[in-house]
Amino acid sequence: MTFRGVFVSAVLALGASYCAWAQAPDLGNMDVVLKSVPDGPVAVVNSVPIPARVFRDLYMGEMMRWAVAHGGSNVPDDERLGIAINSLRVLVEREVLYQEALRRKISVSDAELQAKWKTEFDDLKQRMTKPGETPPSDDVVLERANTTRDEAQAELRKAMMVDAVRDALIKEKGITVSDAEVAKWFDANKNLTRRPDMLHLKQIFISATKNSTPKLKEAARKKADGALARIRSGQSFEGIARDLSEGTYKDKGTMMPASEFPPFIRDAVATMKPEQVSDVVESEAGFHIIKLVEMLPGQDGSMTEAGPRIKEMLLAQKGGRAVSEFCGSITGDPTKVRVYLDLEKQLQLRPDLVQKLSKDSPALPPARTETDATKKQ
Repeated sequence: MTFRGVFVSAVLALGASYCAWAQAPDLGNMDVVLKSVPDGPVAVVNSVPIPARVFRDLYMGEMMRWAVAHGGSNVPDDERLGIAINSLRVLVEREVLYQEALRRKISVSDAELQAKWKTEFDDLKQRMTKPGETPPSDDVVLERANTTRDEAQAELRKAMMVDAVRDALIKEKGITVSDAEVAKWFDANKNLTRRPDMLHLKQIFISATKNSTPKLKEAARKKADGALARIRSGQSFEGIARDLSEGTYKDKGTMMPASEFPPFIRDAVATMKPEQVSDVVESEAGFHIIKLVEMLPGQDGSMTEAGPRIKEMLLAQKGGRAVSEFCGSITGDPTKVRVYLDLEKQLQLRPDLVQKLSKDSPALPPARTETDATKKQ
Protein backbone atom coordinates (compact mmCIF):
# COMPACT_ATOMS: atom_id res chain seq x y z
CA MET A 1 0.00 0.00 0.00
CA THR A 2 1.41 3.43 -0.92
CA PHE A 3 1.16 6.29 1.52
CA ARG A 4 -1.03 8.19 -0.93
CA GLY A 5 -3.35 5.19 -0.68
CA VAL A 6 -4.29 6.43 2.78
CA PHE A 7 -5.61 9.61 1.18
CA VAL A 8 -7.96 7.89 -1.25
CA SER A 9 -8.80 4.72 0.71
CA ALA A 10 -12.26 5.82 1.83
CA VAL A 11 -13.24 6.99 -1.65
CA LEU A 12 -11.87 3.88 -3.31
CA ALA A 13 -14.03 1.83 -1.00
CA LEU A 14 -17.02 3.52 -2.64
CA GLY A 15 -15.80 2.88 -6.15
CA ALA A 16 -14.45 -0.60 -5.60
CA SER A 17 -17.85 -2.22 -5.80
CA TYR A 18 -18.03 -1.08 -9.43
CA CYS A 19 -15.01 -3.29 -10.12
CA ALA A 20 -16.38 -6.43 -8.46
CA TRP A 21 -18.04 -9.32 -10.23
CA ALA A 22 -20.85 -9.21 -7.73
CA GLN A 23 -22.26 -7.14 -4.93
CA ALA A 24 -19.87 -6.40 -2.09
CA PRO A 25 -20.41 -8.30 1.17
CA ASP A 26 -21.31 -6.75 4.49
CA LEU A 27 -17.70 -6.15 5.53
CA GLY A 28 -18.56 -4.76 8.95
CA ASN A 29 -20.82 -7.60 10.09
CA MET A 30 -19.51 -8.91 13.46
CA ASP A 31 -16.05 -7.57 12.59
CA VAL A 32 -13.37 -8.81 15.01
CA VAL A 33 -11.34 -5.65 14.40
CA LEU A 34 -14.01 -2.95 14.66
CA LYS A 35 -15.00 -4.36 18.06
CA SER A 36 -11.48 -3.46 19.25
CA VAL A 37 -11.38 0.14 18.01
CA PRO A 38 -11.29 2.55 20.98
CA ASP A 39 -13.41 5.68 21.33
CA GLY A 40 -10.23 7.76 21.39
CA PRO A 41 -7.16 7.51 19.12
CA VAL A 42 -5.90 4.14 17.89
CA ALA A 43 -2.34 5.32 18.54
CA VAL A 44 -0.36 8.36 19.64
CA VAL A 45 2.98 9.25 18.00
CA ASN A 46 5.07 11.78 19.91
CA SER A 47 1.89 13.22 21.47
CA VAL A 48 0.09 13.41 18.09
CA PRO A 49 -3.05 11.22 18.05
CA ILE A 50 -4.14 9.07 15.11
CA PRO A 51 -7.97 9.27 15.21
CA ALA A 52 -10.05 6.11 15.17
CA ARG A 53 -11.95 7.49 12.16
CA VAL A 54 -8.77 7.57 10.06
CA PHE A 55 -8.02 3.96 10.97
CA ARG A 56 -11.57 2.82 10.19
CA ASP A 57 -11.49 4.53 6.77
CA LEU A 58 -8.19 2.91 5.80
CA TYR A 59 -9.14 -0.48 7.25
CA MET A 60 -12.52 -0.62 5.49
CA GLY A 61 -10.96 0.57 2.22
CA GLU A 62 -8.37 -2.22 2.37
CA MET A 63 -11.09 -4.71 3.30
CA MET A 64 -13.01 -3.71 0.18
CA ARG A 65 -9.91 -4.10 -1.94
CA TRP A 66 -9.43 -7.62 -0.58
CA ALA A 67 -13.07 -8.52 -1.23
CA VAL A 68 -12.91 -7.20 -4.81
CA ALA A 69 -9.66 -9.07 -5.50
CA HIS A 70 -11.28 -12.28 -4.28
CA GLY A 71 -14.51 -12.01 -6.24
CA GLY A 72 -16.65 -10.35 -3.56
CA SER A 73 -15.93 -13.06 -1.01
CA ASN A 74 -16.53 -12.59 2.69
CA VAL A 75 -13.24 -11.66 4.36
CA PRO A 76 -11.95 -14.33 6.81
CA ASP A 77 -11.08 -13.25 10.35
CA ASP A 78 -7.36 -13.90 9.89
CA GLU A 79 -7.34 -11.62 6.83
CA ARG A 80 -9.28 -8.96 8.75
CA LEU A 81 -6.73 -9.01 11.58
CA GLY A 82 -3.83 -8.98 9.13
CA ILE A 83 -5.33 -6.01 7.28
CA ALA A 84 -5.86 -4.22 10.61
CA ILE A 85 -2.26 -4.80 11.73
CA ASN A 86 -0.90 -3.55 8.42
CA SER A 87 -3.25 -0.54 8.39
CA LEU A 88 -2.13 0.45 11.87
CA ARG A 89 1.53 0.06 10.88
CA VAL A 90 1.02 2.24 7.78
CA LEU A 91 -0.69 5.00 9.78
CA VAL A 92 1.93 5.02 12.54
CA GLU A 93 4.84 5.02 10.07
CA ARG A 94 3.14 7.73 8.04
CA GLU A 95 2.88 9.93 11.12
CA VAL A 96 6.53 9.27 11.99
CA LEU A 97 7.58 10.27 8.48
CA TYR A 98 5.28 13.30 8.42
CA GLN A 99 6.83 14.56 11.66
CA GLU A 100 10.28 14.02 10.11
CA ALA A 101 9.18 16.00 7.04
CA LEU A 102 8.14 18.87 9.31
CA ARG A 103 11.45 18.68 11.16
CA ARG A 104 13.30 18.91 7.85
CA LYS A 105 11.05 21.77 6.72
CA ILE A 106 9.91 19.87 3.63
CA SER A 107 7.00 21.63 1.94
CA VAL A 108 4.63 21.21 -1.01
CA SER A 109 3.70 24.26 -3.05
CA ASP A 110 0.11 25.04 -3.97
CA ALA A 111 0.95 24.49 -7.64
CA GLU A 112 2.40 21.04 -6.91
CA LEU A 113 -0.61 20.17 -4.78
CA GLN A 114 -3.14 21.20 -7.43
CA ALA A 115 -1.30 19.28 -10.17
CA LYS A 116 -1.23 16.14 -8.02
CA TRP A 117 -4.87 16.66 -7.02
CA LYS A 118 -5.97 16.71 -10.66
CA THR A 119 -3.96 13.59 -11.51
CA GLU A 120 -5.22 11.63 -8.49
CA PHE A 121 -8.84 12.66 -8.86
CA ASP A 122 -8.97 12.04 -12.61
CA ASP A 123 -7.67 8.53 -11.99
CA LEU A 124 -10.03 8.00 -9.07
CA LYS A 125 -13.11 9.12 -11.00
CA GLN A 126 -12.26 6.75 -13.83
CA ARG A 127 -12.09 3.88 -11.34
CA MET A 128 -15.51 4.81 -10.01
CA THR A 129 -17.17 5.13 -13.42
CA LYS A 130 -19.07 2.29 -15.04
CA PRO A 131 -18.54 1.75 -18.78
CA GLY A 132 -20.59 4.22 -20.80
CA GLU A 133 -21.26 6.55 -17.86
CA THR A 134 -20.00 10.10 -17.32
CA PRO A 135 -17.39 10.37 -14.52
CA PRO A 136 -18.73 12.07 -11.38
CA SER A 137 -17.63 15.58 -10.47
CA ASP A 138 -15.11 16.25 -7.71
CA ASP A 139 -17.94 17.53 -5.51
CA VAL A 140 -19.93 14.31 -5.92
CA VAL A 141 -16.90 12.17 -5.06
CA LEU A 142 -16.16 14.27 -1.98
CA GLU A 143 -19.78 14.13 -0.86
CA ARG A 144 -19.82 10.34 -1.15
CA ALA A 145 -16.58 10.16 0.83
CA ASN A 146 -18.08 12.40 3.51
CA THR A 147 -15.21 14.89 3.34
CA THR A 148 -14.49 18.37 2.02
CA ARG A 149 -12.07 19.57 -0.60
CA ASP A 150 -9.96 21.36 2.04
CA GLU A 151 -9.77 18.22 4.20
CA ALA A 152 -8.92 15.97 1.25
CA GLN A 153 -6.28 18.36 -0.08
CA ALA A 154 -4.73 18.66 3.38
CA GLU A 155 -4.43 14.85 3.45
CA LEU A 156 -2.94 14.81 -0.03
CA ARG A 157 -0.39 17.49 0.91
CA LYS A 158 0.57 15.39 3.93
CA ALA A 159 0.94 12.29 1.74
CA MET A 160 3.17 14.21 -0.69
CA MET A 161 5.38 15.40 2.17
CA VAL A 162 5.64 11.83 3.44
CA ASP A 163 6.65 10.59 -0.02
CA ALA A 164 9.27 13.36 -0.23
CA VAL A 165 10.90 12.51 3.09
CA ARG A 166 10.74 8.82 2.21
CA ASP A 167 12.61 9.49 -1.04
CA ALA A 168 15.15 11.60 0.88
CA LEU A 169 15.83 8.81 3.37
CA ILE A 170 16.36 6.30 0.57
CA LYS A 171 18.71 8.68 -1.26
CA GLU A 172 20.71 9.33 1.92
CA LYS A 173 21.21 5.59 2.33
CA GLY A 174 22.75 5.45 -1.14
CA ILE A 175 20.52 2.55 -2.11
CA THR A 176 21.15 1.13 -5.56
CA VAL A 177 20.47 -2.09 -7.46
CA SER A 178 23.17 -3.52 -9.75
CA ASP A 179 22.64 -5.31 -13.05
CA ALA A 180 24.06 -8.41 -11.39
CA GLU A 181 21.38 -8.28 -8.70
CA VAL A 182 18.68 -7.95 -11.35
CA ALA A 183 20.08 -10.89 -13.32
CA LYS A 184 20.36 -13.03 -10.19
CA TRP A 185 16.74 -12.37 -9.26
CA PHE A 186 15.59 -13.07 -12.82
CA ASP A 187 17.42 -16.43 -12.95
CA ALA A 188 15.98 -17.47 -9.57
CA ASN A 189 12.41 -16.35 -10.33
CA LYS A 190 11.80 -16.98 -14.00
CA ASN A 191 8.42 -18.45 -13.18
CA LEU A 192 7.37 -15.10 -11.68
CA THR A 193 8.31 -13.15 -14.81
CA ARG A 194 6.17 -15.39 -16.99
CA ARG A 195 3.09 -13.68 -18.36
CA PRO A 196 0.11 -15.59 -16.97
CA ASP A 197 -2.78 -16.97 -18.96
CA MET A 198 -5.13 -14.06 -19.65
CA LEU A 199 -8.90 -14.09 -20.02
CA HIS A 200 -11.01 -11.44 -21.72
CA LEU A 201 -14.62 -11.85 -20.59
CA LYS A 202 -18.00 -10.14 -20.62
CA GLN A 203 -20.84 -11.02 -18.32
CA ILE A 204 -24.51 -10.57 -17.53
CA PHE A 205 -25.10 -10.57 -13.78
CA ILE A 206 -28.43 -10.85 -11.98
CA SER A 207 -28.18 -10.32 -8.22
CA ALA A 208 -29.55 -12.88 -5.75
CA THR A 209 -27.54 -13.11 -2.53
CA LYS A 210 -27.76 -15.93 -0.01
CA ASN A 211 -29.98 -13.63 2.08
CA SER A 212 -32.52 -13.21 -0.72
CA THR A 213 -35.96 -14.73 -0.19
CA PRO A 214 -36.80 -17.87 -2.22
CA LYS A 215 -39.25 -15.79 -4.25
CA LEU A 216 -36.62 -13.17 -5.16
CA LYS A 217 -34.09 -15.86 -5.96
CA GLU A 218 -36.54 -17.66 -8.23
CA ALA A 219 -37.34 -14.40 -10.02
CA ALA A 220 -33.62 -13.71 -10.53
CA ARG A 221 -33.11 -17.21 -11.94
CA LYS A 222 -36.00 -16.76 -14.35
CA LYS A 223 -34.58 -13.42 -15.46
CA ALA A 224 -31.19 -15.02 -16.11
CA ASP A 225 -32.77 -17.98 -17.94
CA GLY A 226 -34.78 -15.57 -20.07
CA ALA A 227 -31.66 -13.60 -20.94
CA LEU A 228 -29.85 -16.78 -21.98
CA ALA A 229 -32.79 -17.88 -24.12
CA ARG A 230 -32.72 -14.54 -25.95
CA ILE A 231 -28.99 -14.95 -26.59
CA ARG A 232 -29.47 -18.50 -27.85
CA SER A 233 -32.15 -17.20 -30.24
CA GLY A 234 -29.61 -14.89 -31.85
CA GLN A 235 -30.01 -11.62 -29.97
CA SER A 236 -26.92 -9.59 -29.10
CA PHE A 237 -25.19 -10.52 -25.83
CA GLU A 238 -24.05 -6.92 -25.41
CA GLY A 239 -27.51 -5.48 -25.99
CA ILE A 240 -29.10 -7.81 -23.46
CA ALA A 241 -26.29 -7.07 -21.01
CA ARG A 242 -26.91 -3.33 -21.28
CA ASP A 243 -30.62 -3.90 -20.66
CA LEU A 244 -30.49 -6.44 -17.84
CA SER A 245 -27.08 -6.81 -16.23
CA GLU A 246 -26.63 -5.45 -12.71
CA GLY A 247 -22.87 -5.89 -12.78
CA THR A 248 -19.84 -4.60 -14.67
CA TYR A 249 -17.83 -6.05 -17.58
CA LYS A 250 -20.89 -6.07 -19.82
CA ASP A 251 -19.74 -3.68 -22.57
CA LYS A 252 -16.02 -3.83 -23.27
CA GLY A 253 -15.59 -6.56 -20.68
CA THR A 254 -12.43 -7.05 -18.68
CA MET A 255 -9.11 -8.73 -19.34
CA MET A 256 -6.92 -9.94 -16.49
CA PRO A 257 -4.95 -13.03 -15.41
CA ALA A 258 -7.15 -16.11 -15.34
CA SER A 259 -6.06 -16.85 -11.77
CA GLU A 260 -7.57 -13.57 -10.56
CA PHE A 261 -11.10 -14.51 -11.57
CA PRO A 262 -13.29 -16.33 -9.02
CA PRO A 263 -13.19 -20.15 -9.30
CA PHE A 264 -16.77 -20.34 -10.59
CA ILE A 265 -15.81 -18.08 -13.49
CA ARG A 266 -12.70 -20.12 -14.35
CA ASP A 267 -14.67 -23.37 -14.21
CA ALA A 268 -17.37 -21.96 -16.48
CA VAL A 269 -14.98 -20.93 -19.27
CA ALA A 270 -12.57 -23.88 -18.97
CA THR A 271 -14.06 -25.72 -21.97
CA MET A 272 -15.34 -22.69 -23.88
CA LYS A 273 -14.00 -21.26 -27.14
CA PRO A 274 -13.82 -17.53 -28.03
CA GLU A 275 -17.23 -15.93 -28.63
CA GLN A 276 -19.03 -18.78 -26.87
CA VAL A 277 -21.52 -18.02 -24.09
CA SER A 278 -21.87 -20.08 -20.93
CA ASP A 279 -25.00 -21.53 -19.41
CA VAL A 280 -26.41 -19.69 -16.39
CA VAL A 281 -23.85 -19.99 -13.59
CA GLU A 282 -24.94 -19.61 -9.98
CA SER A 283 -22.69 -18.07 -7.31
CA GLU A 284 -23.20 -16.82 -3.75
CA ALA A 285 -24.00 -13.41 -5.22
CA GLY A 286 -26.48 -14.39 -7.91
CA PHE A 287 -26.59 -15.65 -11.49
CA HIS A 288 -24.04 -15.06 -14.24
CA ILE A 289 -23.93 -15.55 -17.99
CA ILE A 290 -20.37 -15.31 -19.25
CA LYS A 291 -19.07 -14.63 -22.74
CA LEU A 292 -15.48 -15.60 -23.51
CA VAL A 293 -14.04 -12.93 -25.80
CA GLU A 294 -10.53 -14.36 -26.00
CA MET A 295 -8.04 -16.46 -24.07
CA LEU A 296 -4.33 -15.60 -24.32
CA PRO A 297 -1.93 -18.34 -23.24
CA GLY A 298 0.92 -17.25 -20.99
CA GLN A 299 4.48 -16.95 -22.17
CA ASP A 300 7.91 -16.83 -20.55
CA GLY A 301 9.29 -13.42 -19.73
CA SER A 302 12.61 -12.09 -21.08
CA MET A 303 15.37 -10.24 -19.28
CA THR A 304 14.94 -7.30 -21.67
CA GLU A 305 11.25 -7.01 -20.87
CA ALA A 306 11.35 -7.86 -17.16
CA GLY A 307 14.65 -6.20 -16.19
CA PRO A 308 13.36 -2.64 -15.60
CA ARG A 309 10.43 -3.91 -13.51
CA ILE A 310 12.71 -6.17 -11.47
CA LYS A 311 15.09 -3.28 -10.78
CA GLU A 312 12.20 -1.06 -9.71
CA MET A 313 10.88 -3.80 -7.41
CA LEU A 314 14.28 -4.45 -5.80
CA LEU A 315 14.81 -0.72 -5.27
CA ALA A 316 11.39 -0.51 -3.62
CA GLN A 317 12.19 -3.47 -1.37
CA LYS A 318 15.53 -2.04 -0.28
CA GLY A 319 14.02 1.40 0.16
CA GLY A 320 11.12 -0.01 2.17
CA ARG A 321 13.50 -1.75 4.53
CA ALA A 322 15.53 1.44 4.98
CA VAL A 323 12.41 3.47 5.77
CA SER A 324 11.14 0.78 8.15
CA GLU A 325 14.47 0.78 9.97
CA PHE A 326 14.25 4.55 10.37
CA CYS A 327 10.68 4.34 11.64
CA GLY A 328 11.51 1.36 13.85
CA SER A 329 13.79 3.48 16.03
CA ILE A 330 10.67 5.44 16.99
CA THR A 331 7.85 2.89 16.72
CA GLY A 332 9.81 0.50 18.91
CA ASP A 333 10.04 3.07 21.71
CA PRO A 334 6.90 2.92 23.93
CA THR A 335 7.65 6.40 25.24
CA LYS A 336 7.22 7.79 21.72
CA VAL A 337 4.49 5.54 20.30
CA ARG A 338 1.49 4.35 22.29
CA VAL A 339 -1.02 1.98 20.72
CA TYR A 340 -4.63 1.82 21.91
CA LEU A 341 -6.05 -0.53 19.28
CA ASP A 342 -6.16 -3.68 21.37
CA LEU A 343 -6.30 -6.67 19.05
CA GLU A 344 -4.80 -8.97 21.68
CA LYS A 345 -8.21 -9.60 23.25
CA GLN A 346 -9.55 -10.87 19.94
CA LEU A 347 -6.45 -12.99 19.36
CA GLN A 348 -6.84 -14.54 22.80
CA LEU A 349 -10.31 -15.64 21.76
CA ARG A 350 -8.92 -17.06 18.50
CA PRO A 351 -5.64 -18.87 19.29
CA ASP A 352 -5.84 -20.53 15.87
CA LEU A 353 -5.04 -17.15 14.29
CA VAL A 354 -2.04 -16.24 16.44
CA GLN A 355 0.53 -18.42 14.69
CA LYS A 356 -0.69 -17.45 11.24
CA LEU A 357 -0.42 -13.73 12.00
CA SER A 358 2.72 -13.65 14.15
CA LYS A 359 5.18 -13.13 11.32
CA ASP A 360 3.09 -10.26 9.91
CA SER A 361 2.81 -8.28 13.15
CA PRO A 362 4.18 -4.71 12.97
CA ALA A 363 7.04 -3.58 15.15
CA LEU A 364 4.79 -1.59 17.46
CA PRO A 365 4.54 -1.59 21.25
CA PRO A 366 1.65 -3.63 22.68
CA ALA A 367 -1.69 -1.93 23.17
CA ARG A 368 -2.07 -0.15 26.48
CA THR A 369 -4.84 -1.14 28.83
CA GLU A 370 -8.17 0.64 28.89
CA THR A 371 -7.12 2.29 32.15
CA ASP A 372 -3.92 3.59 30.56
CA ALA A 373 -5.87 4.86 27.59
CA THR A 374 -8.31 6.64 29.89
CA LYS A 375 -5.44 8.30 31.70
CA LYS A 376 -4.03 9.46 28.40
CA GLN A 377 -7.34 11.06 27.51
